[in-house]
Amino acid sequence: MQMESARYANPLTQLPGNVPINQHIDQLLAARAAHCVVYCDLDNFKPFNDVYGYAKGDEVIKLTAHVLSEHCDPELDYVGHIGGDDFILICRSPDWQARCQAILKSFATDIACFFSNDDLERGGYVTENRKGLPEFHPLISLSLGAVEVHPGMFSNHLEVAKVAAEVKKKAKSMPGNSLYVNQRHGC
Repeated sequence: MQMESARYANPLTQLPGNVPINQHIDQLLAARAAHCVVYCDLDNFKPFNDVYGYAKGDEVIKLTAHVLSEHCDPELDYVGHIGGDDFILICRSPDWQARCQAILKSFATDIACFFSNDDLERGGYVTENRKGLPEFHPLISLSLGAVEVHPGMFSNHLEVAKVAAEVKKKAKSMPGNSLYVNQRHGC
């Protein structure tokens, strides 16, 4: 099982990738175990790479993996790296919302050291858009979209992933570091 996980681990973070993430969700669904799937995504990451370079971008990805892992209970929770700047938390901890808030707080503190003082003062940085015009982008923030999964609500990881993507999009529409919890029930 460890060899299978290692085979699908993200090379940058060493966190499980899509195959083991999907298997884990399907196992919890089959066991009818209540849990929460939290889709985590960095906002304004591409412009950061354009300004600061991909090596610094890799460091931000590693920081994100560290912050997520640090605030999860390794006995109950699962952290996966979908790819790029997208991560998944699968929480069985009953205090998952408090853990998400702690993640957002830690991330807000830890990410600040990646920016120049000028960018911190401005609250963002300027890059050229596709038309060659300067465009302002806010500093990197973390968006968390949470889906509480109750027994019988979903039949497979694909249904969970669809709703998780929708709530992540709602979290990303909120300014700054944010948590959006799914408001609808079922798929």
